[in-house]
Amino acid sequence: MSDASGKASPRLERIGFRLALDNRNPKALFARSKPMPHIEAEIKLTGATPDALRQRLTAAGFTLELVAPRHFEDNWLFDTPARALFNKRQALRVRLRDDLTEAILTHKGQPTEAPASGVKVREEIELTVSDGPALIRLLEKLGFEKTFRYQKFRTTYRLRHASGLELWAMIDETPIGCFVELEADEATIERLIGQLGLKRGDYVTASYPRLQRERCQAAGKPLEDMTFALPPGDGR
Repeated sequence: MSDASGKASPRLERIGFRLALDNRNPKALFARSKPMPHIEAEIKLTGATPDALRQRLTAAGFTLELVAPRHFEDNWLFDTPARALFNKRQALRVRLRDDLTEAILTHKGQPTEAPASGVKVREEIELTVSDGPALIRLLEKLGFEKTFRYQKFRTTYRLRHASGLELWAMIDETPIGCFVELEADEATIERLIGQLGLKRGDYVTASYPRLQRERCQAAGKPLEDMTFALPPGDGR
């Protein structure tokens, strides 16, 4: 994945470096991450099944390299009682995965929107913490509240195309359907949209919390967590 100058994007360099250290262990994907910012752009495509999404990508000429096999993710959003982050269109998330012993703490900055495509671009700062439940307790001690929980099963691929496009694809099985998140720098995502001939209605730019919020509003219900029928708790 590269930008308009031909240089590899910071996110790809960061993840690729960790994978190069141990490319046979998908857990290396986040095991060595450091608290550093990167700029992220992404779109989502919907599909009936994970296989249908994979077939759609291969039919478009992409090769899929498995990076992280299917795993379970449990995500908690935190905010202040006054919802300071939500009001600034920011987010603070704790992610727990059943294939990692560490938790992943992420701050998502306020997004900007590309005028033509509507693609949202935002800065993320991400780091790993050795004890997920302790991290959650710490955030609560600091005055943050859990505001939303969402879960999914995710499989991560590196996509490559003969045209030179290279990006990440995360196939997500969620309680509200199957999606593939396509992630790269803004220029690569814009090229992808053009190459696939996608129109604004062909892809989704909303986050999972926003999709669930819109879904609940359409049903006339308050916001509900987006979770499977799993035992309640603060972790896996």
